[in-house]
Amino acid sequence: MSRSEYKKRRGNSKMRFLMDKYAETHLDEGPETHPELVAAWAIKHGLWKWVPINPEEILRRQLSRSLREEYIDDPQGRTVRAFHPIIGEVMTQDGMRRLSTWYKIFDAPPKIMRQSMQLRRRAALADVVQLKIDFDSYNENNIFREAIEPLDFDFNKDIEEMKMPTEYPDTGLAEDGTDFDGTDVDNEEEDEL
Repeated sequence: MSRSEYKKRRGNSKMRFLMDKYAETHLDEGPETHPELVAAWAIKHGLWKWVPINPEEILRRQLSRSLREEYIDDPQGRTVRAFHPIIGEVMTQDGMRRLSTWYKIFDAPPKIMRQSMQLRRRAALADVVQLKIDFDSYNENNIFREAIEPLDFDFNKDIEEMKMPTEYPDTGLAEDGTDFDGTDVDNEEEDEL
């Protein structure tokens, strides 16, 4: 297990401990979790204290978040991420760390851009794989003994649908000359003559 995975698991187990303790003392609440309530309760009872972070680390995280959230319009009018990262391992005084290097979208060499796109594709795949595992587990183990409908993981239809216009001319007619309910307008006029 890498150092970052260890720290993540250790951090998650601390959070799980706080949520479990909160649930033990709030038996009258439902099965849902409200992080804002757990946080207020844990701080009030001294179960969690803020550990100061190195200011450079805070700023590095904010800079990365800013780069990730910056968008521009390309020459074709599409809104795209302005910066794209690749991840590399760097030796620091605390040991090996994975850090990001960011590139402007149109200035990134193709090899770098492919690495960045592959990084995001792997992240998307990991989300889809976990979604499928959660879906199967829910269907096999939920207390209602009901299965929800299968999910379609082919996003091509969604992408095509998102390309469709969102505004339509107010002519009252479809492009094929029929009314929007399917009535052939030309034949309707002939019937009236």
